[in-house]
Amino acid sequence: MSGHDRFLPLVKLSLTLWFVSLPVCPAVNGSRILAVFPHIGKSHQDVFQPLVDALASKGHRLVVVSFFPKKQSVPNYTDISLDSGDTGLMFNSLPIHIFEGMSSFKDFFKITDIGLQCCEAVLSSPGVQRLMTSDERFDLIITELFQIDCFLGFVHRFRAPFIALSSSVLLPTSNDRFANPDNPAFIPNVFLTYSDKMNYQQRLYNTFSTLAMKFIRTYYYDVTAERIARKYFGSDMPPLWQIAKNTSLVLVNTHPTLNRPRPQVPAVIDVGGMHIGKPEKLPEDIQQYLDNSKNGVIVFSMGSVLLTHTFPEEKRIIFMDTFKQISQNVIWKWENSSLPGQPENVKTFSWLPQRDILAHPNVVAFISHGGLLGTSEAVFCGVPILGIPMYGDQHTNVRAVEASGAAIYLAYNKLTKESFYNALTSLISDKKYRENARRLSELYRDRLLPPLETAIYWTEHILKFGGGDHLRVAAVNMPWYQYLLLDILIGVLVSLVVVLYCVYKMAHKLTACIISYSVSYKIDENKKKI
Repeated sequence: MSGHDRFLPLVKLSLTLWFVSLPVCPAVNGSRILAVFPHIGKSHQDVFQPLVDALASKGHRLVVVSFFPKKQSVPNYTDISLDSGDTGLMFNSLPIHIFEGMSSFKDFFKITDIGLQCCEAVLSSPGVQRLMTSDERFDLIITELFQIDCFLGFVHRFRAPFIALSSSVLLPTSNDRFANPDNPAFIPNVFLTYSDKMNYQQRLYNTFSTLAMKFIRTYYYDVTAERIARKYFGSDMPPLWQIAKNTSLVLVNTHPTLNRPRPQVPAVIDVGGMHIGKPEKLPEDIQQYLDNSKNGVIVFSMGSVLLTHTFPEEKRIIFMDTFKQISQNVIWKWENSSLPGQPENVKTFSWLPQRDILAHPNVVAFISHGGLLGTSEAVFCGVPILGIPMYGDQHTNVRAVEASGAAIYLAYNKLTKESFYNALTSLISDKKYRENARRLSELYRDRLLPPLETAIYWTEHILKFGGGDHLRVAAVNMPWYQYLLLDILIGVLVSLVVVLYCVYKMAHKLTACIISYSVSYKIDENKKKI
Protein backbone atom coordinates (compact mmCIF):
# COMPACT_ATOMS: atom_id res chain seq x y z
CA MET A 1 0.00 0.00 0.00
CA SER A 2 1.41 3.40 -1.04
CA GLY A 3 1.71 6.35 1.29
CA HIS A 4 -1.29 8.05 -0.33
CA ASP A 5 -3.37 4.90 0.02
CA ARG A 6 -2.57 4.65 3.72
CA PHE A 7 -4.02 8.13 4.34
CA LEU A 8 -7.07 7.69 2.09
CA PRO A 9 -9.33 6.05 4.74
CA LEU A 10 -8.44 8.81 7.21
CA VAL A 11 -9.29 11.50 4.65
CA LYS A 12 -12.61 9.84 3.85
CA LEU A 13 -13.46 9.57 7.54
CA SER A 14 -12.62 13.25 8.11
CA LEU A 15 -14.75 14.36 5.17
CA THR A 16 -17.63 12.19 6.36
CA LEU A 17 -17.48 13.59 9.88
CA TRP A 18 -17.28 17.15 8.51
CA PHE A 19 -20.32 16.60 6.26
CA VAL A 20 -22.38 14.99 9.02
CA SER A 21 -21.57 17.88 11.37
CA LEU A 22 -23.05 20.44 8.95
CA PRO A 23 -26.46 21.76 10.06
CA VAL A 24 -29.45 20.55 8.11
CA CYS A 25 -30.62 23.74 6.34
CA PRO A 26 -33.04 23.15 3.50
CA ALA A 27 -32.53 25.71 0.76
CA VAL A 28 -35.24 28.36 0.66
CA ASN A 29 -33.87 30.68 -2.02
CA GLY A 30 -35.92 30.46 -5.18
CA SER A 31 -39.12 29.54 -3.35
CA ARG A 32 -42.46 30.35 -4.97
CA ILE A 33 -44.49 32.77 -2.83
CA LEU A 34 -48.04 34.02 -3.37
CA ALA A 35 -48.82 37.32 -1.61
CA VAL A 36 -52.47 38.42 -1.44
CA PHE A 37 -53.11 42.04 -0.39
CA PRO A 38 -56.80 42.72 -1.09
CA HIS A 39 -57.31 45.96 0.84
CA ILE A 40 -57.96 49.15 -1.12
CA GLY A 41 -55.91 51.43 1.15
CA LYS A 42 -52.43 52.14 -0.18
CA SER A 43 -51.05 52.73 3.30
CA HIS A 44 -51.48 49.01 3.96
CA GLN A 45 -49.57 48.16 0.81
CA ASP A 46 -46.81 50.57 1.85
CA VAL A 47 -46.24 48.46 4.97
CA PHE A 48 -45.98 45.16 3.09
CA GLN A 49 -44.19 46.29 -0.08
CA PRO A 50 -40.66 46.43 1.41
CA LEU A 51 -40.96 42.80 2.51
CA VAL A 52 -42.09 41.39 -0.84
CA ASP A 53 -39.48 43.54 -2.62
CA ALA A 54 -36.74 42.21 -0.33
CA LEU A 55 -37.88 38.61 -0.80
CA ALA A 56 -37.81 39.06 -4.58
CA SER A 57 -34.32 40.56 -4.42
CA LYS A 58 -33.14 37.50 -2.46
CA GLY A 59 -34.16 35.21 -5.31
CA HIS A 60 -37.65 34.17 -4.23
CA ARG A 61 -40.24 34.30 -6.97
CA LEU A 62 -43.23 36.43 -5.94
CA VAL A 63 -46.74 36.54 -7.35
CA VAL A 64 -48.46 39.56 -5.76
CA VAL A 65 -52.23 40.13 -5.88
CA SER A 66 -53.07 43.77 -5.04
CA PHE A 67 -54.70 47.01 -6.12
CA PHE A 68 -51.29 48.65 -6.41
CA PRO A 69 -49.11 46.95 -9.04
CA LYS A 70 -45.57 48.09 -9.67
CA LYS A 71 -45.13 50.76 -12.33
CA GLN A 72 -42.06 48.98 -13.68
CA SER A 73 -41.39 45.27 -13.83
CA VAL A 74 -38.63 43.84 -11.65
CA PRO A 75 -37.00 40.37 -11.59
CA ASN A 76 -38.75 37.58 -9.68
CA TYR A 77 -41.90 39.71 -9.23
CA THR A 78 -45.22 39.15 -11.00
CA ASP A 79 -48.20 41.44 -10.39
CA ILE A 80 -51.84 40.40 -10.59
CA SER A 81 -53.49 43.80 -10.65
CA LEU A 82 -56.93 44.32 -9.11
CA ASP A 83 -57.14 47.95 -10.22
CA SER A 84 -59.58 47.46 -13.08
CA GLY A 85 -61.48 50.66 -12.32
CA ASP A 86 -64.86 48.92 -12.27
CA THR A 87 -64.89 47.22 -8.87
CA GLY A 88 -67.28 49.76 -7.35
CA LEU A 89 -65.15 49.93 -4.22
CA MET A 90 -64.55 53.06 -2.17
CA PHE A 91 -60.93 53.77 -3.01
CA ASN A 92 -58.02 55.86 -1.74
CA SER A 93 -58.30 59.63 -1.15
CA LEU A 94 -61.49 60.31 0.80
CA PRO A 95 -63.07 63.54 2.05
CA ILE A 96 -62.96 64.44 5.73
CA HIS A 97 -66.73 64.60 6.18
CA ILE A 98 -67.11 60.83 5.66
CA PHE A 99 -65.43 60.26 9.01
CA GLU A 100 -66.97 63.11 11.01
CA GLY A 101 -68.94 61.77 13.95
CA MET A 102 -67.57 58.27 13.39
CA SER A 103 -68.25 56.03 16.40
CA SER A 104 -66.34 52.87 17.27
CA PHE A 105 -69.08 50.53 16.04
CA LYS A 106 -69.76 52.56 12.87
CA ASP A 107 -66.04 52.37 12.20
CA PHE A 108 -66.02 48.61 12.76
CA PHE A 109 -69.02 48.08 10.47
CA LYS A 110 -67.66 50.33 7.72
CA ILE A 111 -64.24 48.66 7.61
CA THR A 112 -65.68 45.14 7.73
CA ASP A 113 -68.29 45.98 5.07
CA ILE A 114 -65.47 47.11 2.77
CA GLY A 115 -63.80 43.77 3.42
CA LEU A 116 -66.93 41.90 2.31
CA GLN A 117 -67.15 44.02 -0.84
CA CYS A 118 -63.52 43.18 -1.59
CA CYS A 119 -64.26 39.43 -1.30
CA GLU A 120 -66.56 39.36 -4.28
CA ALA A 121 -64.74 42.04 -6.28
CA VAL A 122 -61.30 40.45 -5.89
CA LEU A 123 -62.21 36.78 -6.28
CA SER A 124 -64.26 37.48 -9.41
CA SER A 125 -61.54 39.57 -11.07
CA PRO A 126 -60.05 38.12 -14.29
CA GLY A 127 -56.47 37.94 -13.02
CA VAL A 128 -57.45 36.07 -9.86
CA GLN A 129 -59.70 33.73 -11.83
CA ARG A 130 -56.80 32.83 -14.10
CA LEU A 131 -54.59 32.22 -11.07
CA MET A 132 -57.15 29.94 -9.44
CA THR A 133 -57.51 27.78 -12.55
CA SER A 134 -53.77 27.66 -13.26
CA ASP A 135 -51.27 24.90 -12.51
CA GLU A 136 -49.23 27.20 -10.26
CA ARG A 137 -47.62 25.77 -7.16
CA PHE A 138 -46.43 27.76 -4.17
CA ASP A 139 -44.15 27.05 -1.23
CA LEU A 140 -45.67 29.80 0.91
CA ILE A 141 -48.72 32.07 0.91
CA ILE A 142 -48.73 35.51 2.52
CA THR A 143 -52.10 37.04 3.37
CA GLU A 144 -53.18 40.27 4.98
CA LEU A 145 -54.85 39.86 8.36
CA PHE A 146 -57.31 42.71 8.56
CA GLN A 147 -61.00 42.52 7.67
CA ILE A 148 -62.41 39.26 6.31
CA ASP A 149 -60.98 35.75 5.89
CA CYS A 150 -62.49 34.83 2.51
CA PHE A 151 -59.02 34.97 0.91
CA LEU A 152 -57.82 32.10 3.07
CA GLY A 153 -59.38 29.97 0.35
CA PHE A 154 -56.06 30.40 -1.48
CA VAL A 155 -54.48 28.25 1.23
CA HIS A 156 -56.94 25.47 0.45
CA ARG A 157 -56.49 25.93 -3.31
CA PHE A 158 -52.68 25.76 -3.32
CA ARG A 159 -52.09 23.53 -0.26
CA ALA A 160 -49.21 25.59 1.11
CA PRO A 161 -48.21 26.88 4.56
CA PHE A 162 -49.09 30.51 5.10
CA ILE A 163 -48.25 33.52 7.21
CA ALA A 164 -50.21 36.70 7.82
CA LEU A 165 -49.25 40.37 7.82
CA SER A 166 -51.03 43.03 9.84
CA SER A 167 -50.55 46.71 9.04
CA SER A 168 -51.86 47.73 12.47
CA VAL A 169 -52.28 46.45 15.98
CA LEU A 170 -54.24 43.19 15.81
CA LEU A 171 -57.97 43.78 15.55
CA PRO A 172 -60.22 42.34 18.31
CA THR A 173 -61.29 39.56 15.95
CA SER A 174 -57.73 38.46 15.11
CA ASN A 175 -56.26 37.27 18.39
CA ASP A 176 -58.28 34.10 18.90
CA ARG A 177 -56.73 32.21 15.97
CA PHE A 178 -53.34 32.40 17.70
CA ALA A 179 -54.75 32.14 21.26
CA ASN A 180 -53.04 35.49 21.72
CA PRO A 181 -54.00 37.20 25.01
CA ASP A 182 -56.37 40.15 24.54
CA ASN A 183 -57.38 40.91 28.11
CA PRO A 184 -59.64 44.01 27.85
CA ALA A 185 -58.52 45.16 31.29
CA PHE A 186 -55.38 46.67 29.77
CA ILE A 187 -55.42 45.93 26.01
CA PRO A 188 -57.55 48.59 24.31
CA ASN A 189 -59.88 47.74 21.44
CA VAL A 190 -58.25 49.25 18.35
CA PHE A 191 -61.53 50.94 17.38
CA LEU A 192 -61.80 52.88 20.66
CA THR A 193 -59.99 55.94 22.00
CA TYR A 194 -58.26 54.39 25.02
CA SER A 195 -54.68 53.78 26.07
CA ASP A 196 -53.54 50.77 28.08
CA LYS A 197 -54.49 52.52 31.33
CA MET A 198 -58.29 52.64 31.63
CA ASN A 199 -60.69 53.57 34.39
CA TYR A 200 -63.68 51.43 35.36
CA GLN A 201 -66.09 52.83 32.76
CA GLN A 202 -63.49 52.53 30.00
CA ARG A 203 -62.68 48.94 30.94
CA LEU A 204 -66.40 48.14 30.99
CA TYR A 205 -66.99 49.57 27.51
CA ASN A 206 -63.73 48.12 26.22
CA THR A 207 -64.85 44.66 27.34
CA PHE A 208 -68.37 45.04 25.98
CA SER A 209 -67.28 46.38 22.59
CA THR A 210 -64.59 43.72 22.14
CA LEU A 211 -66.99 40.85 22.90
CA ALA A 212 -69.74 42.41 20.76
CA MET A 213 -67.45 42.86 17.76
CA LYS A 214 -66.23 39.27 18.05
CA PHE A 215 -69.82 38.04 18.17
CA ILE A 216 -70.92 40.14 15.16
CA ARG A 217 -67.87 39.14 13.16
CA THR A 218 -68.33 35.41 13.90
CA TYR A 219 -72.08 35.08 13.42
CA TYR A 220 -72.66 37.57 10.62
CA TYR A 221 -69.61 38.59 8.62
CA ASP A 222 -67.77 35.27 8.77
CA VAL A 223 -70.91 33.42 7.67
CA THR A 224 -71.20 35.67 4.62
CA ALA A 225 -67.47 35.41 3.87
CA GLU A 226 -67.70 31.61 4.09
CA ARG A 227 -70.49 31.58 1.53
CA ILE A 228 -68.52 33.78 -0.90
CA ALA A 229 -65.33 31.74 -0.45
CA ARG A 230 -67.09 28.44 -1.14
CA LYS A 231 -68.57 29.96 -4.29
CA TYR A 232 -65.06 30.46 -5.70
CA PHE A 233 -62.93 27.82 -3.95
CA GLY A 234 -65.40 24.94 -3.90
CA SER A 235 -67.67 23.27 -1.38
CA ASP A 236 -64.88 20.91 -0.26
CA MET A 237 -63.00 23.85 1.31
CA PRO A 238 -62.60 23.48 5.10
CA PRO A 239 -64.30 26.14 7.25
CA LEU A 240 -62.41 29.43 7.14
CA TRP A 241 -62.03 29.47 10.93
CA GLN A 242 -60.29 26.10 10.72
CA ILE A 243 -57.86 27.34 8.06
CA ALA A 244 -57.24 30.50 10.13
CA LYS A 245 -56.13 28.44 13.12
CA ASN A 246 -53.34 26.96 10.97
CA THR A 247 -51.68 30.34 10.40
CA SER A 248 -47.95 29.71 10.90
CA LEU A 249 -47.28 33.19 12.27
CA VAL A 250 -48.31 36.82 11.90
CA LEU A 251 -45.93 39.73 11.35
CA VAL A 252 -47.47 42.80 13.02
CA ASN A 253 -46.58 46.41 12.27
CA THR A 254 -46.17 47.22 15.95
CA HIS A 255 -43.54 47.56 18.64
CA PRO A 256 -44.05 47.66 22.44
CA THR A 257 -42.27 51.01 22.82
CA LEU A 258 -44.79 52.65 20.48
CA ASN A 259 -47.96 50.58 20.87
CA ARG A 260 -47.46 49.82 24.58
CA PRO A 261 -46.35 46.46 26.03
CA ARG A 262 -48.71 43.49 25.84
CA PRO A 263 -48.26 39.70 26.16
CA GLN A 264 -47.85 37.79 22.89
CA VAL A 265 -47.54 34.14 21.91
CA PRO A 266 -44.48 33.05 19.86
CA ALA A 267 -46.46 33.13 16.59
CA VAL A 268 -47.01 36.90 16.87
CA ILE A 269 -43.91 38.80 15.75
CA ASP A 270 -43.42 42.59 16.05
CA VAL A 271 -41.94 44.17 12.92
CA GLY A 272 -43.14 47.73 13.44
CA GLY A 273 -41.44 50.23 11.16
CA MET A 274 -40.25 47.80 8.50
CA HIS A 275 -41.36 50.33 5.89
CA ILE A 276 -38.94 52.94 7.24
CA GLY A 277 -35.80 53.08 5.14
CA LYS A 278 -32.89 55.49 5.11
CA PRO A 279 -33.91 59.09 4.39
CA GLU A 280 -33.49 60.07 0.77
CA LYS A 281 -32.47 63.41 -0.69
CA LEU A 282 -35.26 65.96 -0.51
CA PRO A 283 -36.48 68.05 -3.46
CA GLU A 284 -34.51 71.28 -3.62
CA ASP A 285 -37.42 73.58 -2.74
CA ILE A 286 -38.35 71.57 0.35
CA GLN A 287 -34.71 71.26 1.43
CA GLN A 288 -34.17 75.03 1.22
CA TYR A 289 -37.42 75.73 3.07
CA LEU A 290 -36.43 73.42 5.90
CA ASP A 291 -32.85 74.72 6.08
CA ASN A 292 -34.00 78.36 6.21
CA SER A 293 -36.61 77.78 8.92
CA LYS A 294 -34.46 78.85 11.86
CA ASN A 295 -37.41 78.83 14.29
CA GLY A 296 -38.34 75.30 13.31
CA VAL A 297 -40.88 73.64 11.03
CA ILE A 298 -44.25 72.04 11.75
CA VAL A 299 -45.29 69.24 9.38
CA PHE A 300 -49.06 68.90 8.84
CA SER A 301 -50.34 65.80 7.05
CA MET A 302 -53.48 63.69 7.38
CA GLY A 303 -52.00 60.76 5.48
CA SER A 304 -52.59 59.24 2.07
CA VAL A 305 -56.31 58.53 2.43
CA LEU A 306 -57.78 61.69 3.95
CA LEU A 307 -57.93 64.74 1.68
CA THR A 308 -56.82 67.67 3.79
CA HIS A 309 -58.32 70.24 1.43
CA THR A 310 -61.80 68.88 2.31
CA PHE A 311 -61.62 70.18 5.89
CA PRO A 312 -64.77 72.22 6.62
CA GLU A 313 -64.21 75.96 6.39
CA GLU A 314 -64.53 76.48 10.15
CA LYS A 315 -61.74 73.95 10.82
CA ARG A 316 -59.53 75.41 8.09
CA ILE A 317 -59.93 78.88 9.61
CA ILE A 318 -58.88 77.49 13.01
CA PHE A 319 -55.66 76.18 11.47
CA MET A 320 -55.01 79.40 9.54
CA ASP A 321 -55.53 81.68 12.53
CA THR A 322 -53.27 79.55 14.72
CA PHE A 323 -50.45 79.36 12.17
CA LYS A 324 -50.51 83.16 11.83
CA GLN A 325 -49.75 83.48 15.55
CA ILE A 326 -46.70 81.23 15.76
CA SER A 327 -43.10 81.89 14.70
CA GLN A 328 -42.48 78.46 13.16
CA ASN A 329 -42.93 77.69 9.47
CA VAL A 330 -45.47 75.07 8.38
CA ILE A 331 -45.29 72.45 5.63
CA TRP A 332 -48.82 71.30 4.86
CA LYS A 333 -49.99 68.45 2.65
CA TRP A 334 -52.77 70.28 0.80
CA GLU A 335 -54.06 68.69 -2.39
CA ASN A 336 -55.54 71.81 -4.03
CA SER A 337 -53.54 74.36 -6.01
CA SER A 338 -54.61 77.18 -3.67
CA LEU A 339 -55.23 77.59 0.06
CA PRO A 340 -57.68 80.40 0.93
CA GLY A 341 -56.20 82.78 3.51
CA GLN A 342 -52.80 81.11 3.36
CA PRO A 343 -50.39 82.72 5.90
CA GLU A 344 -46.87 83.67 4.85
CA ASN A 345 -45.30 81.03 7.07
CA VAL A 346 -47.26 78.17 5.46
CA LYS A 347 -46.05 76.28 2.39
CA THR A 348 -48.33 73.68 0.78
CA PHE A 349 -47.55 70.59 -1.27
CA SER A 350 -49.96 68.12 -2.86
CA TRP A 351 -47.61 65.30 -1.85
CA LEU A 352 -44.90 65.10 0.81
CA PRO A 353 -41.85 62.82 1.16
CA GLN A 354 -42.96 62.59 4.76
CA ARG A 355 -40.36 60.22 6.17
CA ASP A 356 -37.51 62.27 4.64
CA ILE A 357 -38.93 65.57 5.91
CA LEU A 358 -39.42 64.26 9.46
CA ALA A 359 -35.73 63.30 9.53
CA HIS A 360 -34.70 66.97 9.13
CA PRO A 361 -33.36 68.45 12.41
CA ASN A 362 -35.46 71.63 12.07
CA VAL A 363 -38.77 69.76 12.32
CA VAL A 364 -40.22 70.49 15.77
CA ALA A 365 -43.73 68.99 15.58
CA PHE A 366 -45.94 66.74 13.48
CA ILE A 367 -49.68 67.41 13.17
CA SER A 368 -51.19 64.10 12.11
CA HIS A 369 -54.33 61.97 11.98
CA GLY A 370 -52.43 59.27 13.86
CA GLY A 371 -52.07 56.68 11.09
CA LEU A 372 -49.58 54.04 12.15
CA LEU A 373 -47.15 54.64 9.29
CA GLY A 374 -46.81 58.37 9.94
CA THR A 375 -46.83 57.82 13.70
CA SER A 376 -44.03 55.24 13.36
CA GLU A 377 -42.00 57.62 11.22
CA ALA A 378 -42.41 60.48 13.70
CA VAL A 379 -41.47 58.23 16.62
CA PHE A 380 -38.49 56.88 14.67
CA CYS A 381 -37.30 60.46 14.01
CA GLY A 382 -38.01 61.69 17.56
CA VAL A 383 -40.65 64.27 16.55
CA PRO A 384 -43.49 65.13 18.99
CA ILE A 385 -47.01 64.55 17.63
CA LEU A 386 -50.22 66.55 17.81
CA GLY A 387 -52.75 63.86 16.93
CA ILE A 388 -56.22 64.56 15.52
CA PRO A 389 -57.52 61.01 14.92
CA MET A 390 -60.43 60.33 12.59
CA TYR A 391 -61.05 56.56 12.43
CA GLY A 392 -59.63 53.06 12.81
CA ASP A 393 -56.51 52.54 14.90
CA GLN A 394 -55.61 56.24 14.81
CA HIS A 395 -57.09 56.92 18.24
CA THR A 396 -55.19 54.14 20.00
CA ASN A 397 -51.98 55.03 18.13
CA VAL A 398 -52.05 58.62 19.38
CA ARG A 399 -53.09 57.55 22.88
CA ALA A 400 -50.16 55.13 23.01
CA VAL A 401 -47.61 57.82 22.11
CA GLU A 402 -49.35 60.24 24.47
CA ALA A 403 -48.91 57.67 27.27
CA SER A 404 -45.17 57.85 26.56
CA GLY A 405 -45.24 61.64 26.91
CA ALA A 406 -44.40 62.36 23.26
CA ALA A 407 -47.82 63.36 21.91
CA ILE A 408 -50.98 65.35 22.62
CA TYR A 409 -54.36 63.85 21.73
CA LEU A 410 -56.93 66.33 20.37
CA ALA A 411 -60.40 65.01 19.52
CA TYR A 412 -61.68 66.26 16.17
CA ASN A 413 -65.12 67.10 17.58
CA LYS A 414 -63.47 69.24 20.28
CA LEU A 415 -61.20 71.07 17.86
CA THR A 416 -61.52 74.81 18.55
CA LYS A 417 -59.15 77.71 17.98
CA GLU A 418 -58.29 77.75 21.69
CA SER A 419 -57.77 73.98 22.04
CA PHE A 420 -55.69 73.75 18.86
CA TYR A 421 -53.53 76.76 19.71
CA ASN A 422 -52.93 75.59 23.29
CA ALA A 423 -52.07 72.05 22.21
CA LEU A 424 -49.70 73.14 19.44
CA THR A 425 -47.87 75.79 21.46
CA SER A 426 -47.52 73.39 24.42
CA LEU A 427 -46.07 70.72 22.16
CA ILE A 428 -43.49 73.18 20.79
CA SER A 429 -42.59 75.16 23.90
CA ASP A 430 -42.63 72.44 26.59
CA LYS A 431 -39.25 70.67 26.38
CA LYS A 432 -40.61 67.50 27.95
CA TYR A 433 -42.37 66.52 24.71
CA ARG A 434 -39.18 66.80 22.69
CA GLU A 435 -37.15 64.96 25.32
CA ASN A 436 -39.74 62.17 25.58
CA ALA A 437 -39.91 61.91 21.79
CA ARG A 438 -36.12 61.51 21.57
CA ARG A 439 -36.10 58.86 24.28
CA LEU A 440 -38.98 57.03 22.59
CA SER A 441 -37.05 57.16 19.32
CA GLU A 442 -34.02 55.54 20.93
CA LEU A 443 -36.18 52.80 22.42
CA TYR A 444 -37.99 52.22 19.14
CA ARG A 445 -34.75 51.87 17.17
CA ASP A 446 -32.91 49.68 19.70
CA ARG A 447 -33.55 46.11 18.45
CA LEU A 448 -31.63 42.90 17.89
CA LEU A 449 -32.39 43.13 14.16
CA PRO A 450 -33.94 45.87 12.03
CA PRO A 451 -37.66 45.17 11.53
CA LEU A 452 -37.40 44.37 7.82
CA GLU A 453 -34.61 41.86 8.46
CA THR A 454 -36.72 40.37 11.25
CA ALA A 455 -39.65 39.95 8.84
CA ILE A 456 -37.40 38.34 6.22
CA TYR A 457 -35.88 35.97 8.80
CA TRP A 458 -39.27 34.71 10.04
CA THR A 459 -40.67 34.38 6.52
CA GLU A 460 -37.71 32.23 5.48
CA HIS A 461 -37.94 30.36 8.78
CA ILE A 462 -41.45 29.19 7.83
CA LEU A 463 -40.22 28.33 4.32
CA LYS A 464 -37.30 26.39 5.77
CA PHE A 465 -39.42 24.25 8.10
CA GLY A 466 -42.55 24.01 5.94
CA GLY A 467 -44.87 25.68 8.41
CA GLY A 468 -45.07 26.94 11.97
CA ASP A 469 -46.57 24.14 14.04
CA HIS A 470 -43.68 24.53 16.47
CA LEU A 471 -44.78 28.12 17.21
CA ARG A 472 -48.45 27.30 17.79
CA VAL A 473 -49.54 27.16 21.44
CA ALA A 474 -51.85 24.33 22.50
CA ALA A 475 -54.55 26.83 23.43
CA VAL A 476 -55.28 27.39 19.71
CA ASN A 477 -57.20 24.10 19.58
CA MET A 478 -58.76 24.30 23.03
CA PRO A 479 -62.51 24.82 23.43
CA TRP A 480 -63.20 28.24 24.90
CA TYR A 481 -64.47 26.81 28.18
CA GLN A 482 -61.19 24.93 28.68
CA TYR A 483 -59.11 27.98 27.75
CA LEU A 484 -61.01 30.03 30.36
CA LEU A 485 -60.70 27.15 32.86
CA LEU A 486 -64.46 27.07 33.27
CA ASP A 487 -64.43 23.26 33.41
CA ILE A 488 -61.86 23.45 36.22
CA LEU A 489 -63.89 26.12 37.99
CA ILE A 490 -67.06 24.05 37.71
CA GLY A 491 -65.19 20.97 38.93
CA VAL A 492 -63.83 22.87 41.92
CA LEU A 493 -67.27 24.33 42.71
CA VAL A 494 -68.96 20.93 42.44
CA SER A 495 -66.28 19.38 44.68
CA LEU A 496 -66.68 22.22 47.17
CA VAL A 497 -70.47 21.80 47.19
CA VAL A 498 -70.09 18.04 47.72
CA VAL A 499 -67.63 18.55 50.57
CA LEU A 500 -69.82 21.20 52.19
CA TYR A 501 -72.85 18.96 51.78
CA CYS A 502 -71.01 16.04 53.42
CA VAL A 503 -69.85 18.29 56.24
CA TYR A 504 -73.41 19.55 56.64
CA LYS A 505 -74.84 15.98 56.75
CA MET A 506 -72.16 14.86 59.21
CA ALA A 507 -72.76 17.90 61.38
CA HIS A 508 -76.48 17.31 61.20
CA LYS A 509 -76.12 13.69 62.26
CA LEU A 510 -73.62 14.56 64.95
CA THR A 511 -75.94 17.25 66.31
CA ALA A 512 -78.85 14.83 66.25
CA CYS A 513 -76.78 12.26 68.14
CA ILE A 514 -75.71 14.83 70.73
CA ILE A 515 -79.29 16.03 71.19
CA SER A 516 -80.57 12.44 71.42
CA TYR A 517 -77.88 11.55 73.95
CA SER A 518 -78.62 14.69 75.96
CA VAL A 519 -82.34 13.97 76.07
CA SER A 520 -81.73 10.34 77.08
CA TYR A 521 -79.30 11.44 79.76
CA LYS A 522 -81.82 13.91 81.23
CA ILE A 523 -84.55 11.26 81.25
CA ASP A 524 -82.27 8.81 83.07
CA GLU A 525 -81.34 11.45 85.63
CA ASN A 526 -84.98 12.29 86.24
CA LYS A 527 -85.79 8.63 86.73
CA LYS A 528 -83.01 8.31 89.32
CA LYS A 529 -84.36 11.28 91.23
CA ILE A 530 -87.81 9.75 91.34
